[in-house]
Amino acid sequence: MKNNDQSKRENCWLSVVVIGRNEAHRLPDLFASLPKGPDIEWLYIDSRSSDNSVELALAFGAKVFLVDEDSVYAPGTGRYIGTIEACGRWILYLDGDMVLRPEFAGFLDRLKKTEAQADQKDSSRVPHNPSVQADLPPETAGFVGHTRNLYLDQAGQVIAERDCVVLAKEETGPAESWGREARYHGGAVLYRRKAVLEAGNWNPAVYQLEEIDLYSRVNSFGCSLRAVDLPMVDHHTPYLSQKEKLMLNFLPQWREKKLYGAGQVAAARLRQGNLLQFIRIYPYPFIVAAGLLTIPLAFIWPFVPLMLNLAIIIIIGLVKKRWYFYLVYLGNLLQILRGLGRYKPFEPRYQLVKPEE
Repeated sequence: MKNNDQSKRENCWLSVVVIGRNEAHRLPDLFASLPKGPDIEWLYIDSRSSDNSVELALAFGAKVFLVDEDSVYAPGTGRYIGTIEACGRWILYLDGDMVLRPEFAGFLDRLKKTEAQADQKDSSRVPHNPSVQADLPPETAGFVGHTRNLYLDQAGQVIAERDCVVLAKEETGPAESWGREARYHGGAVLYRRKAVLEAGNWNPAVYQLEEIDLYSRVNSFGCSLRAVDLPMVDHHTPYLSQKEKLMLNFLPQWREKKLYGAGQVAAARLRQGNLLQFIRIYPYPFIVAAGLLTIPLAFIWPFVPLMLNLAIIIIIGLVKKRWYFYLVYLGNLLQILRGLGRYKPFEPRYQLVKPEE
């Protein structure tokens, strides 16, 4: 006879994987926003918090894993661990400073019902294949919605907000038709667990751009992410001036953040022989590099490099709708150069935290 835990693992539809460090003041709102049910589990991966985050997560009923001190590295580390430990068909990845919006919770309920109806209809005819049985576009690996940033001052008060910070509204499609193919996603994303594992899981050894790294590998298997025109999460994040944002791109290390993740991703993709897929998903730093490589031509045709690089600046500004994005991608290019030699793969160590009796 199967015990309750084994039965739940076999019938789990959704795993919510939350990563965090010292987010105790945010976790109650986060857990209050999450879907609940017998086929839903919550996992909280803690990167050695010094507050009571672990105790709070346990109190809310989450399964808690504590990353070993020597394995605390980057967001991808916690998501890597969460993916291994999750049992759901789908995994919803969130950060500890986020809150799930009701609109996306409703979308999850619709997706679940659609799959359940399709499973019941086709279970006697063909092997289980949710992306075919449900009326989802073929090879759907996951979904992403809109992220709204709530910017905080030093006292932790919201002083500004901005919607659609990851994907612009026009880059999404109607939820009723399962959205449109996404070009990118941030830290809040819904993935099929099988798709993530087949792509090699999140890379625990890259400090930045772990989302692009994963999606480039998922995409290389012929799978795609769907962007739906629905609010997905509110994300509480410190307010940064334009100067501070640019410092995050051009300095190798700032405020204890190691700013060379783009180079680590490039190095990882070079090792696995799929750098071109990464470039296809995230081309702009390489377009900037191509423009800069024309500068020596100025000795022969002085205006060619000038006009070409000016065109690149204008095109990036028009596409991204922000004048400073050329500088962002120039910073990414510097990160690639700095980080190519700083990629060191490792297997994270962690432990399950058991609730006190």
